[in-house]
Amino acid sequence: MKTYSGGSILLCTYFLMLAVCVGLNVFGSSGFDVVNIAVNAAMFVIVGFIILWSNMQCLSPVGKMTTSLYYTIRRMEFDFNKSGAYLWEDYRDEPDLFRNKILNKRFNEYRVERKRLNMLSEHGVKCEIEDYINEYMIDMQIKKGLVGIIPGVMTGLGILGTFVGLAFGLQNFDTESAEAITNSIAPLMDGIKIAFHTSIYGMVFSLVYNFVYKKNLEDAYRAVDQFLESYHKYVLPKTDNDDLSVMLAVQEKQLKQMEEMLDSFGDQLAVKIAAAMQSPYLRQEEI
Repeated sequence: MKTYSGGSILLCTYFLMLAVCVGLNVFGSSGFDVVNIAVNAAMFVIVGFIILWSNMQCLSPVGKMTTSLYYTIRRMEFDFNKSGAYLWEDYRDEPDLFRNKILNKRFNEYRVERKRLNMLSEHGVKCEIEDYINEYMIDMQIKKGLVGIIPGVMTGLGILGTFVGLAFGLQNFDTESAEAITNSIAPLMDGIKIAFHTSIYGMVFSLVYNFVYKKNLEDAYRAVDQFLESYHKYVLPKTDNDDLSVMLAVQEKQLKQMEEMLDSFGDQLAVKIAAAMQSPYLRQEEI
């Protein structure tokens, strides 16, 4: 199953809005407005930097991890059907199980810790794969705390542009006479255009980015859940089941020891009783 980080959607939205901005400010009927172009250019530079950074550092890596998880799920299913047995012995020293640097690193940490605990514990206490590959790992990689505020930042940029446009429009608004008011209408309308344009751009960027971010996160969470389910199904059963088997084995061993002790004690008690019963006859024979 191939997944997408949503970067292409963000870039398409960005260039579409940029084309709309150029069309309205350069080729529109109102002509060339330096202030409008400057405000919009500043906004698009900031939004473009945010999109590029978040896609390269957050969304794209998580999208690749999601694809790798689905690849590993298919691989585990295929190998299990081929061998008909749990795959831990085959995968325990596999350096590139996921074909993903981040996931391979986490899996290697899990394997090392599992081996360490096996050596320390007589009954083989094991760590959980869920401790290393989980939703928290996805949150850290996507920088959830930081990326989660980006839609609000884009909305805020649109609102900021609104106030900047209104400020420019009202700066030279003159109400001293009817003629002055008439002459002030054109600059005011230019400022209002800045306000409306930046608000529209900010809202569009915010909505699209929020959709891409949520979709990317949801796909990654679903991939992690399916991987963990398949891992316990094909590679290793859950540790809870292993612990139950260990506990039953220990209890069985203790029961056997108790039976041996009781048998030994019973044999000793029977010997003593027999000796006690024979002792009067021995005394009579002696007399």
